[in-house]
Amino acid sequence: MTGQPAGGPPGRDRSGGGAHHDRITLAGLRVHGRHGVLTAERELGQFFVIDATLWLDTGPAAATDDLSLTVHYGELAEALAGIVAGEPVDLLETLAHRLVRACLAQPLVSAAEVTVHKPAAPISVPFADVAVTVARSRHDQELRDQELHVQEGGHTQEHTHGHAVVAIGSNIGDRLGFLRGAVRELDARLGVLAVSPVYETDPVGGPEQDDYLNAVVLVAAASPGELLAAARAAEQAAARERTVRWGPRTLDVDIIACGDLRSDDPDILLPHPRAQDRLFVCVPWLDVDPGATLVGHGRVADLVAALSAVPGAVAPRRTSHGLLTPHDLPGPER
Repeated sequence: MTGQPAGGPPGRDRSGGGAHHDRITLAGLRVHGRHGVLTAERELGQFFVIDATLWLDTGPAAATDDLSLTVHYGELAEALAGIVAGEPVDLLETLAHRLVRACLAQPLVSAAEVTVHKPAAPISVPFADVAVTVARSRHDQELRDQELHVQEGGHTQEHTHGHAVVAIGSNIGDRLGFLRGAVRELDARLGVLAVSPVYETDPVGGPEQDDYLNAVVLVAAASPGELLAAARAAEQAAARERTVRWGPRTLDVDIIACGDLRSDDPDILLPHPRAQDRLFVCVPWLDVDPGATLVGHGRVADLVAALSAVPGAVAPRRTSHGLLTPHDLPGPER
């Protein structure tokens, strides 16, 4: 199941000393996780097997016999296992990218290759293994980060009109209280500019569950990384758990758009790939920004009209609840 990396390291190190061909390999790391697109994969989970190869110069460690001058593979194994056992994702590609970034976070590593094996994948015909391999040099990753930063800076300054669009929803417990908590968290981290009325909506996809309260919040424009960090912080504050795909949740915070900024980062795709299909996003969005447009899909008003005309479409139900501003929020729902 495990394999050896082919040839030398991916890319080449630009630190001045050329590529490092010494390597440390961690093979066959077996961790239980809940990754996949099927409900059963999220509920039951399965074992994933990780192979990681790190390229570095082992000369200084060899000359001094000093552990601090190399990679502590025990700590590396724990870090990678924590990612696999942590927040579920749909795709092996997303998981592999997260793992290779963790490898490159080791300061002495010049390149890394990670293979994620899914030996119990739900495939209907006999197979031995399915795996995704991602290889990156530190230089490649730094270039990618720099290009994204330049893109973010340009769009944020010139095209976002000063705001990003965030959708929030809850269908467990004190739904209104969780939405208000999300607005407070977003305001503290990003600055809230406007908050839509609250709508009650039927759940879309997933198992049978209670109705949602949904709203849209406009926040100050920020980089994808900053937006994602704020969204995750708000969900964490609400004790959000990810176990069942599209299942019930205390709080869901989705970054919908930030002007015409595009991001293909697996952790935060911009614009949101399903926003154009969701009345519970587009209707409240239209309330706070009547002239809104969604990159690649046109005017939000036209999207609402088209979605509403679909046979069987159920319109979100506007409630009397108002989130107002973070400074004017009343107490939690009773």
